Amino acid sequence: MIKLNLGCGRNKVEGYENIDIDPTVKPDMLFDIVNNGLTAWDDNSVDEIRAQDFLEHIPLGKTIFVIDEIYRVLKDGGRFEHFTPSTDGRGAFSDPMHLSFWNINSWFYFCPDMAGGQRFYDIKAQFKVEKLYNIITSENVIHTHGIMFKKERGE
Repeated sequence: MIKLNLGCGRNKVEGYENIDIDPTVKPDMLFDIVNNGLTAWDDNSVDEIRAQDFLEHIPLGKTIFVIDEIYRVLKDGGRFEHFTPSTDGRGAFSDPMHLSFWNINSWFYFCPDMAGGQRFYDIKAQFKVEKLYNIITSENVIHTHGIMFKKERGE
């Protein structure tokens, strides 16, 4: 079973391949996802991907590429879980290292079955949402927590 923890920082998770671009955090794998995608993995080869406090560090203009890469490498029915500071709270904007901004509505573009879901920008990702909600994680910081799955063929 292949499980990836993208942008792990110091938050390494047992049972996952912990991936980061920063050598000082000593990840299991040093890898630049933003510029290289997930080229170390084949299509439909990964069972699970988690991204905690990672997506907001992707530069604007690269977000669709990275989400499409996550979708590409996941097996049909593969699980994608993320915790991302939401623009519904001040956490999204308070960190000077945040490069992209997310909220629940951002997922309309990647989850076409959501109410209001859209198909724009030649996005390949088509996740099926199990859970997608906001949670207050610290003083007035709101994170969007999503658990979604790569749609099975024919779904």
